[in-house]
Amino acid sequence: MKNHRIRLRHTVGGLVAGILLTLASGAPAQAEETPVPMQLPSFPVQVNGLKIDNERSPYLVLTYNNMVYLPVKPFADTLGLEVVWDAARGLKITRRERPSAIRPTVESNDKASVSRRYDAVLPGFPIEVNGKSINNAAEPYPLLLVDNVSYFPITWRFTRNEFGWRTDWSAKEGFQLTTEQQKVLHRIIAEDTEALYVEAESNRMLKVNKDLKGDPSPVNDKAKANVSQLAEKRKPGVPFAGDPKQAAVRLGDSVYYDNIELMSLKPILEKAAAFYESQTEYVNKGLDVQSKIMKLDDRTVLAVISISSFLHIPAPYTPYTHEAFVIRDGKALSVPDLTQVPTRVVRNPDGSFWIVSEAADRMTTRTPNVNGQLALLDTSGQLHGMNTKLGEKDIDLLAATADGLTVKAYSDRFKAYHDSFIPLDAEAQEAYYHLDLQGNETRLFLYKGAGRGYVDSKGHIYVVDRQVNRISDLTSGQSRMWWDYELKP
Repeated sequence: MKNHRIRLRHTVGGLVAGILLTLASGAPAQAEETPVPMQLPSFPVQVNGLKIDNERSPYLVLTYNNMVYLPVKPFADTLGLEVVWDAARGLKITRRERPSAIRPTVESNDKASVSRRYDAVLPGFPIEVNGKSINNAAEPYPLLLVDNVSYFPITWRFTRNEFGWRTDWSAKEGFQLTTEQQKVLHRIIAEDTEALYVEAESNRMLKVNKDLKGDPSPVNDKAKANVSQLAEKRKPGVPFAGDPKQAAVRLGDSVYYDNIELMSLKPILEKAAAFYESQTEYVNKGLDVQSKIMKLDDRTVLAVISISSFLHIPAPYTPYTHEAFVIRDGKALSVPDLTQVPTRVVRNPDGSFWIVSEAADRMTTRTPNVNGQLALLDTSGQLHGMNTKLGEKDIDLLAATADGLTVKAYSDRFKAYHDSFIPLDAEAQEAYYHLDLQGNETRLFLYKGAGRGYVDSKGHIYVVDRQVNRISDLTSGQSRMWWDYELKP
């Protein structure tokens, strides 16, 4: 493919003449000056997995000083950008809140005329990127106009810092740009002998082969109901459920169960008194003390005490603090690391127990601080706080076997939500562990990224990536990624 000489110049003239071209190109026409060389790339260029065919593409990919440039308006939907131009305010380029999942336009039916002359200009109108004014003339790689089409430089500053994209290079594949992907695959919830069942966007469910070959196939509503039942059955242990006939009681400034003192209320009462003394617009309505009591075995009871001193805040927004206690042989022990109500209890064959408080699946105004917490009551009656032991805020329980648990440990709850933004080049790592019945850990894998884990019936650990639509089998080392436009219904 031949190189082309591109004319680059400063100008504010020709603005009115170019307005008619703005709807198609996002920029006005300008007058000529000293030509500056610009080249067609001598290497392949891929956008979201598709190679741009410069011989048939309706808009060429170009390079300036070895930097790749893309025509921003024609690629706006694929790049997930909002591109607006008007004569008064100039050009504004903004990251969209949600990626569009539109397949890149890499070729047209007609062969492009690569022998025609291209003029490049340095635009004289204002430019904003994500609300920030750009001094385009001072940029080492400025935004350029070629035949009245705005060309955007794929630099680290813009791709990584502003839009959270990822760029890669290899001698074989050339330059590869991965933009923010619409998250279609959310998490694996069940399996059969050959396939995994994956929750997907828009309340869909997809079936993916365990060997990650082939494309995901949709699951109909009847099959979805059966899969949901399988998913519920495979959850380890039993739900934490209080016995309605059992309750802790408040006597004076303490809380008791079965005549055993669990906790003193004096620190909470003193803190509440200080708060209401300083905030006289609120009325101190005292404390609300609630309890849930679950019998674990003939010797052991799990009691959770929930307390609120802020009763001026109406339900369901009234904040509560929670403390868990194991009562065994007439003694009460506080459960370490558990500051939330447990959700599940797993009884092991040796008589030990895992006490689990699961993190929230979806982000709401009330769930960002709902973490995954885990404690072990071993056979000797000793309690182990596993979050402290692993040094992580969150632990997700993935599978339970006779000799322990498989868990994921991490410290950024926001990365678990599919509706939060994380740059594709963000440095995140999540560790997968086996925990034995004495509370000892063995690290199995370190996943470079953020994702939702799943353990199948053969012990393989799969991860659905949080940032892109990729499933990895950590046990076999296999991985497969699908582009968002490939997964659209």
